[in-house]
Amino acid sequence: MKIFASMLAAGLVVAIADAQELSWAELARRPELWPEHCTLKTTIKFDGGVSIPTGKRVEVVDFKGDEVDLRTADKRTYFAAESDETDVLDVARAAYAELTPKQRELTYPLLVQRKDLWPYKVTITRGFNLAPGKPVQVGDNVFVKDVQAGKVDVVSEKLNARFGVALSATDVMAQGRKFVEDDQAGPRLLAMQKLAEDELAAEQKLKADKIKAQGRVAVELEGRLINSATGMPEPLDASAPPRYIVFLRGSTTCSITRSFTPGFVRFCNQIKETHPEVEVVYLTLDPLGDTEKFAQEMGFSWRSVSYERTTMPSVFSYIDGRIPQLIVMNRDGKVLANGIQSTAPAALQQLEALLRQPSVPN
Repeated sequence: MKIFASMLAAGLVVAIADAQELSWAELARRPELWPEHCTLKTTIKFDGGVSIPTGKRVEVVDFKGDEVDLRTADKRTYFAAESDETDVLDVARAAYAELTPKQRELTYPLLVQRKDLWPYKVTITRGFNLAPGKPVQVGDNVFVKDVQAGKVDVVSEKLNARFGVALSATDVMAQGRKFVEDDQAGPRLLAMQKLAEDELAAEQKLKADKIKAQGRVAVELEGRLINSATGMPEPLDASAPPRYIVFLRGSTTCSITRSFTPGFVRFCNQIKETHPEVEVVYLTLDPLGDTEKFAQEMGFSWRSVSYERTTMPSVFSYIDGRIPQLIVMNRDGKVLANGIQSTAPAALQQLEALLRQPSVPN
């Protein structure tokens, strides 16, 4: 028992010695070791009879020489105290004694350089107002974008804003100390960035494979197509993508559209069985209800895209302000015919000639 007690005593002596390795001078130059609070050992008196009593818990703001700058919890009074007037060094030494050698070596400047120690998110430990009506509150979790001298560049989903916050107003150092001792701890910014890059690459490959299999135009039309006559969603058949996509852009109020459409409908009905590789898409300028009435009146049930959703890159750059417009494309977006108003019938003739050919490469 005496031996065990002696060992405990020896360990306690070592711990105290380690704690006392932190001097006032070192504490003053290392903000990452500053405690958030300390307690007054003596009453601080000001001119006018105002005083802050012994035992008062106050916030640590800065170190200057042999003094520490403090403020009261209500943030109304700022003042300086000498090294022996608070327990700030004792508090800092106690926290320092709990750190490992690697953790003690980690400073703010070193953390800026050690990107492998940057966390994916940090928690706000000191609140402030980013702007009127936009408080950054204690406990908020924000995404890390960069760590710089004196600040962390973060993004807040809650506030929909990107801004800088003081290193000491986050738990970035606490997380860095955890990471420096544990290779498996996380999530870390670099690891999450790599994961996001891998996911993006996989997504891009999946999209590239889909475009190769179905064609660029068909992929761009995903989620946009409805039935002209019913207004119900009607996607393309991914297992049998069209070889040619024919876009008719028109409006029920356009007399030229009304004149051109019946003949185009007859043509589409004639080739429906013999040329299933052709898909007609009506680019409407009208509200859905008017488009349905027009489709029923003219006798077509083509897939349709509303005016608000005609932003497909393959098609949008060819859209003209005049109607009707007939655009014939292959599934990869190559324009094979483009007729506007009086030239729409000529574009239809080009489509007829195209379909008479036994085989035409895309």
